[in-house]
Amino acid sequence: MLIEDAVYGDREIEEEVLKELIDSTPFQRLKNIHQAGPQPFFMDKYPMTRYEHSLGVMLLLRDHGASLEEQIAGLLHDVPHTAFSHMVDFVYDTDEHDYHDRFLEKIVKQSEIPEILERHGLDVDYILDEENFGLLERDAPDLCADRIDYFLRDSKRYGDWKIDHFVDSLTTIEGMFVLDDKELATEYGKKYAEADEEWWANPKEVVLTEIFAEAVKEALEQDVLTEEELFGTDEEVMEKLRNSSNELIQEKLELLDNGFEIELEAENPDMEVTTKARAVDPPVTVDGEVRKASEFSDELREKIEEHEEFVKSGYSVNIKEK
Repeated sequence: MLIEDAVYGDREIEEEVLKELIDSTPFQRLKNIHQAGPQPFFMDKYPMTRYEHSLGVMLLLRDHGASLEEQIAGLLHDVPHTAFSHMVDFVYDTDEHDYHDRFLEKIVKQSEIPEILERHGLDVDYILDEENFGLLERDAPDLCADRIDYFLRDSKRYGDWKIDHFVDSLTTIEGMFVLDDKELATEYGKKYAEADEEWWANPKEVVLTEIFAEAVKEALEQDVLTEEELFGTDEEVMEKLRNSSNELIQEKLELLDNGFEIELEAENPDMEVTTKARAVDPPVTVDGEVRKASEFSDELREKIEEHEEFVKSGYSVNIKEK
């Protein structure tokens, strides 16, 4: 199986278990789950999918010598995402944007995935426990495959930031990702915070997600949608909303369809929204030791602190319809 990846290039996959998992129904569903949530339906944003990202995480782990089990864990880590990705965290007000993590075991175990893994002599419970895999997931602000891939993937689409240089500088020590270039590590930390401000925690995009989440919340409360249907595709959920006769749902969709502008720091805001702050302080090897990039850069340390304070304080906005 040939995988043509925009970030890491072409890779040939020979392991039968990986090929079967990639072809499985739960994994193929990710082709229809947008990484950015509802934004591609309402604004000019590249429709990157959870499918692309999950393959990328697996390839990154593979390139750095991760075990087959960790590659599989990386491949499957986003299978339980609902339609529109982290939009559901706005529906259920999960501060850490981890709603989908609660369903990893349930969604995976009710699919054909356990049978595939068991047939190849692999332990399902071990693979589903991300604590077993330090390259795949680590607490922020450390580097991990999940965090690295979505930054590089968005950078490729929107900025093409030194991706090749970064990938060449990336290595592993004692089961964790580190960089071998102090200056690059510092720049990466700053660029990551800037990416959060411009892409993932951008105020207008957060407001768009909140408005859409209000429509979904109304749909759930009025039995237009069931929670189970949230585990369909983006298009399936959108069709249910579009076809609804509920006035509030249609009002929210019309606002998003027509477009809007926002005014930040409003005194009497129409809406107050919060989102998760994302930042990394990359580990870097210096004279044989692994240290945080912020130890060498006051600018990076201050950037991370200011960014986290700005995002965590939330946004008070007025909404102006077009």
